[in-house]
Amino acid sequence: MALSKETGIKETASLWTISYFSKTVSKEVLDMTQKKRRIIISLSVLCALVIFTFLTVTVWFHYIPVGGNTNSFFTEDKLVQWTAEDMLSVSENRIVKGNGEEIILSGVNLGGWLLQEYWMCPVKGSDTVEFWTYLETLQVLEERFGFEDAQKLVESYEDNWITEEDIHRIAEIGCNVIRVPFWYRNFMKDSGGRWITEDMDDNPGFKRLDWVIEMAEKYGLYVILDMHGCPGGQSTDHCAGSARKCELFSDSLYQDVMEKLWVAIAQRYQGNPTVAAYDIMNEALIAADSVETDPRNLVYDRMMKAIRKVDSEHMIIVEGIWTLDALPEPAESGWSNVIYAVHLYGHEDVETVCSSYRDYSEKHNIPVYIGEYSDMEFLKYCREMGINSTSWTYKGNQKMEDTWFMYYADRMLAANVCQDPYWLIKLKWGNCLKTKYMIENDATLSYWKQ
Repeated sequence: MALSKETGIKETASLWTISYFSKTVSKEVLDMTQKKRRIIISLSVLCALVIFTFLTVTVWFHYIPVGGNTNSFFTEDKLVQWTAEDMLSVSENRIVKGNGEEIILSGVNLGGWLLQEYWMCPVKGSDTVEFWTYLETLQVLEERFGFEDAQKLVESYEDNWITEEDIHRIAEIGCNVIRVPFWYRNFMKDSGGRWITEDMDDNPGFKRLDWVIEMAEKYGLYVILDMHGCPGGQSTDHCAGSARKCELFSDSLYQDVMEKLWVAIAQRYQGNPTVAAYDIMNEALIAADSVETDPRNLVYDRMMKAIRKVDSEHMIIVEGIWTLDALPEPAESGWSNVIYAVHLYGHEDVETVCSSYRDYSEKHNIPVYIGEYSDMEFLKYCREMGINSTSWTYKGNQKMEDTWFMYYADRMLAANVCQDPYWLIKLKWGNCLKTKYMIENDATLSYWKQ
């Protein structure tokens, strides 16, 4: 009995000791678990604050420029009333209004708005592609997000790159015309000619053109509609948007689609005096044996005939691009109400170049139009010599050494369409693109103030 009692006491003591230490260990474990939880929660909150701070600083630093252009342009009621007398046409080597009054068109391109160009727009593509094109941007966005969401990103970009405030600015600067580069994908799903929507009033391409023509009319500007990118591609250059392909001239299907689009445009704007001219095809580049057999001139002729069936009034522009020697003799072309155009880059003696085109205009009895240039000396001499012109271009995403832009961004992150999430692309293509956040390029604008 004594042994059992002693044994019982020992067992009781052992159980008590085990219970005590178990509770102590459990409490310590619980305390440690709670501490870990608190540490994890604290770290999570800290990480969230760091991320929030990073995003806030990123948005502020990269999307809200310091300084910039702070001028405000407020919209007003309709400023200009247009009539049939404002419709422009060609009279010998001059452009005239309905009453016979001569007008010299002088303005700027809205480059990068309806057809992005990688070097001047906030877009980044694959590192393996040297000259990224807008077609590749659309293809990647559609593959990643689907057609509808890709269109919403494009819509956000276009809504913010050019606004009514910009059209007002351009008029205040002293321009009387804007050249609007567009391409077939603004209207169509593919190069096969499928409309994004058959309802032309709801088609995004026509909605954009309707809007810019309305704004131009409001502020007293003429509009040149420029097909900057043709189905199949009119050159392998990135500015055509066509992923380094030039198949327009070798495939009649693409020419059919191009004609379909130009006819739809001409039908819609027939009789609209705000529209100055149709620029049939931008910077088409292809080898040719002669002027007569040049594929570009054959396409010009085909498009002109198709347009004239529905619109006999508007002027039509054909481009020799770097030289007018690529175009047929005006008197032998069979074309009427036509302007000959060139694009001029990299010329040192600007005065002599302008003088040669003034002489060409007088000799061949046809208006000459310098559709693109970046050296603002061209503006000076075009004014002096009465040559029609539009500079390239209104705005860009960076400062350039030359006088390329009227406005440029001092900081703007490009949307990486291959990697950025949807929300970030939309942020980069949102409100931060507006010109009011950009810097005035005095080197360019000073010429307009002379």
